[in-house]
Amino acid sequence: MGFLREEDKEYLRGEFKKKLKRKVELLHFTDKNNQSEYSRDTRALLEELVELNEYLTLTIKDCSDKEELESEGLELCPSTKIKSERRGFMNFYGAPAGYEFQSLVEDIIDMGSDNLPLPPDIVKELSKISKPMDIKIFITAMCPYCTKAVRTAHLFSLVNDNIKASMVDSHGFPELAMKHNVSSVPHIVVNDNVSFVGALPEEEFLAKIMEVIE
Repeated sequence: MGFLREEDKEYLRGEFKKKLKRKVELLHFTDKNNQSEYSRDTRALLEELVELNEYLTLTIKDCSDKEELESEGLELCPSTKIKSERRGFMNFYGAPAGYEFQSLVEDIIDMGSDNLPLPPDIVKELSKISKPMDIKIFITAMCPYCTKAVRTAHLFSLVNDNIKASMVDSHGFPELAMKHNVSSVPHIVVNDNVSFVGALPEEEFLAKIMEVIE
């Protein structure tokens, strides 16, 4: 039995057919020795998703290949990075499930098109960032507000190559969540330095991350 209902598949087929203009690769790093339900379900969901459009592909890599993991700018495993010819560092540490499935679908559409739903003034300010910025958004799968924070950070990465944006499943990486004192979500950490909580409007989110370079 699949994870997506037939009506959901039909809707996604239509959206992908209408909006995807270029190939999109889902690069999934996983521990191939891990046969947990969490690991199997994540892979199965991605496999089901890429079957819906010819522009979508899934590449599976083993976490044990540390050199390749690091070459993709990744630190943790499991992870799913969305790649295309378009700039942008959109990544999911853990399963893009629950409400975050919406983030995954919208990110795929962005990477496969020229869509950039950000105001011009935000784009202008983001373009000024000249130093590496790593944004981690700690979430839980059943948090309805976390998707907005993840999407905002991922969209920011489309504007500037210096920005990396990764969703982090707090339950999948409890030690990291504890390190950053995550008690409520979405909890955003920038360069392991500045942190804030909440699905802030884009202007406020931008002001918070800019504190890192001020």
